[in-house]
Amino acid sequence: MELSSIIGPILGGVAVIGTAVLKGLSPGMLWGGSAAMIVGVGAIAAVMTAYPMKDVVFSFKSLGLFLNGPKMDSEGAISSIERLAQMARKDGVLALEKEIDKLEDPLMKKGIEMVSMNTEAQIIENILLSEIDMMYEEEEIAAKFWEDMGAFAPTIGILGAVLGLMVVMLNLDNPPEIGPGIKTAFIATLYGVALANLFALPAGKKIKRMCHHKKVFREMVATGIIGIAQGTAPKVLVERLHGMVHH
Repeated sequence: MELSSIIGPILGGVAVIGTAVLKGLSPGMLWGGSAAMIVGVGAIAAVMTAYPMKDVVFSFKSLGLFLNGPKMDSEGAISSIERLAQMARKDGVLALEKEIDKLEDPLMKKGIEMVSMNTEAQIIENILLSEIDMMYEEEEIAAKFWEDMGAFAPTIGILGAVLGLMVVMLNLDNPPEIGPGIKTAFIATLYGVALANLFALPAGKKIKRMCHHKKVFREMVATGIIGIAQGTAPKVLVERLHGMVHH
């Protein structure tokens, strides 16, 4: 669990509500159903228009990565690579074939399969690194999705403010309705800026950082597999991998 992903937005909300209270406003005055609708639904509509549906679904699923962080067992992967390297050194790369189905990591499984087929190390490196770059580019879409929502949200908030001011203009001869219209205008602007800066933009940046961690992990796995294909001594290979993890 990434506590900062929970504590950060909560602190942001506390900062806004706390400042309002210190200025003499009640927390209830910050609520506006119509403002929440135009900003929330409007911002989602904007990014849905900009991205294919599969990217939209993937981006909302990526909130799990935002909340929980990437699931990576670096030490476990290094231990597996060391064991496979020792096996290849002792019994030859063909002996790795029986280990393929035991591996859970798809990238490691694919790499070891190529090693067991006695594929050249350079070819394995090209294939694995190309696949890692492709996976990173696909996963980074989620980060761009939330960053784009952060870019759209303040403008949608302004749209809500315009609608609120239109209510004011339609009720110039009805003073009791002017106040709610002005309130909607300001709250919509507040919601748009808050959604962008207290959640969407930070979430995008964090997801991008998590994707980078996953890429580094995959590059470490690929380096281990390439090392096995090159016949690198297991101890030397492990030291190299530990250096990548702690970089």
